[in-house]
Amino acid sequence: MTLKEIAELAGVSTSTVSRIINSPDDSFARKTVRDRVWKIIHETGYVPNQSARELKQGKKEEAVHRCTTISCILGRTRDLEDNPFFAQTARAIEQQALEKGCTVSAYYSIFDLQNDPFGRRTEIPRADGAIVLGRLNDKTRALLDKHYKNIVYVGRNVIDAEWDQIVCDGYEAARTALKHLIELGHRRIAYIGETHSEIRYRAFADTVREYGLDTDPSLIASVTQDGPGGYEGAEYLLRGAKPLPTAIFCATDVTAIAAIKRFVEAGIKVPEQLSIIGMDDIEIAQYLTPVLTTVSIPKVEMGKVAVRTLLDRIHKEHRLPMKIFLPHKLLVRESTAKPEKKKQIR
Repeated sequence: MTLKEIAELAGVSTSTVSRIINSPDDSFARKTVRDRVWKIIHETGYVPNQSARELKQGKKEEAVHRCTTISCILGRTRDLEDNPFFAQTARAIEQQALEKGCTVSAYYSIFDLQNDPFGRRTEIPRADGAIVLGRLNDKTRALLDKHYKNIVYVGRNVIDAEWDQIVCDGYEAARTALKHLIELGHRRIAYIGETHSEIRYRAFADTVREYGLDTDPSLIASVTQDGPGGYEGAEYLLRGAKPLPTAIFCATDVTAIAAIKRFVEAGIKVPEQLSIIGMDDIEIAQYLTPVLTTVSIPKVEMGKVAVRTLLDRIHKEHRLPMKIFLPHKLLVRESTAKPEKKKQIR
């Protein structure tokens, strides 16, 4: 398979395929075009011709390194379309794999294993190594340990596993979001997101106690961290929180975007009457009205570092499990402002 053949299958030019593959932030061309090109690359197992040239030139060691196959496992979602955060990380993994002459041979979710948690009937794709995106339970972790010698975990919190881990500390990122709201003067802050075994919720609870904020239990909307969850969480606060909070920390941008939609439907102005902050900095966050204030997690860098770390592990460049921490960054935009008591909603 060549770039020209991929271009023909995708109905675009060869230069478009090349620029999509090499786009540093996965922004070249429309999303539908990008997805179509990457789907073809994934399904055909395309690797750069450089690998074939090196085999012909007798550079066996380099060529074997370049032809490594990688499985990508989704830990917290059934499909990448459901999770823009990990979708962008996965795209970075594919880009880095191509740059290194490797191929992502399979994508699957841990939910695919739920009907048979011990793997007796489930065929797990073979690969030289695996990258796990997001948390997973102990049984699934043990199952993956049996099938892959080389595994790298990517996520927002450290897990209890003897794997290499690429982490952007979700606890500290959540604290950064909350401190921004506190510095603006907010004292009645709500939370929308998951609460069970969720490090972002633990950061919320700890920060509320530390700063003596309002501990009203009606300010905690325990919902899934997706669009439907965000909408449901906003509805929960509208019905149960009296008065409404002056600010809300949402565990993900997707949750925040859906929550804003529901509040706007209810006639509430963001940020004049209600400040909302998310986490992740997904692509769509910068195109909202108002533009979403968020904590940026380095999705692209996490994916690239994961591939490089996995290749080092496969080729025994290191043996001890590594933990690599990448920084987060507060992006102050338009959805947060100082509270105006005269406009507080009851």
